[in-house]
Amino acid sequence: MFDGVDGNQMAFWTCPDNAVSAPHVHDFDEYMVVVQGCYTLLIDDKRVPLRTGDEYVIARGVAHGGQVAAGTRTIHAFGGHRADRVQDV
Repeated sequence: MFDGVDGNQMAFWTCPDNAVSAPHVHDFDEYMVVVQGCYTLLIDDKRVPLRTGDEYVIARGVAHGGQVAAGTRTIHAFGGHRADRVQDV
């Protein structure tokens, strides 16, 4: 995760297992690119399969979720704060 000085964030995520992201909404735009594997966006009851090299922009306020295949790697650029860092104990 990279935190920009203006509150924007970028993340490079690797999903070790098949996973589902529940539908949610952001108050900022999100850009994503699939580096490896397959991420299927779920938007307005439509399935949008994204494979290696595919990009997608999710506009602010659009409800979306997803299904990700094990081993998939993605990069996300968020126009705001998306995730908190885990603090070392």
